[in-house]
Formats: sequence, structure tokens, C-alpha cells
Amino acid sequence: MMYLRELSYEDVLKSKVDTISQFYILDYLKENLNINEFKIYLVDRDNIKVLDKNNEYLYFHYDNKNKKVAYREELKEKEYEMGL
Repeated sequence: MMYLRELSYEDVLKSKVDTISQFYILDYLKENLNINEFKIYLVDRDNIKVLDKNNEYLYFHYDNKNKKVAYREELKEKEYEMGL
């Protein structure tokens, strides 16, 4: 089971993430969303979870093969739990 790590405002500003894929996703989010309106969580090396004020969320994934960011409503085949 993997635990999610929430990024602080400073982490987002400085693009302080763990992997290159996460960096590309965060860059995409900064360009396409008002990032300050959301909570951002690192899920794993290729996925980031974005949570809005209504507790609705999307997962953003970086596809290394196609070099594109895509989103989906659920992650499959893995179970994730919020960490402290």
C-alpha cells in the first residue's frame, strides 16, 4: 500500500517533486489550472492526485512512451491510502 504525500504551496512553487514524470505533470498543471485552488498529492513516480474544494479529484499521469500528460478518475490495480 502506498501513501500519498501532499505538496505544500512552497513545494508547488519550486516544483519540488520526486521524479521527472511528476515534474512534467506539475508543470502541466501549473500551465492549465489555477493550481492554488487545489490540493496536490504525489501518488507514485508517474501519478499526481489533484483534489478540489468540493473533495472531487482527478489523477494525472505522465506517459513516458508518448511524452504526454493525461488524466483519469481512478487508478487501477493499485490501492492507495492517504498518509499523515
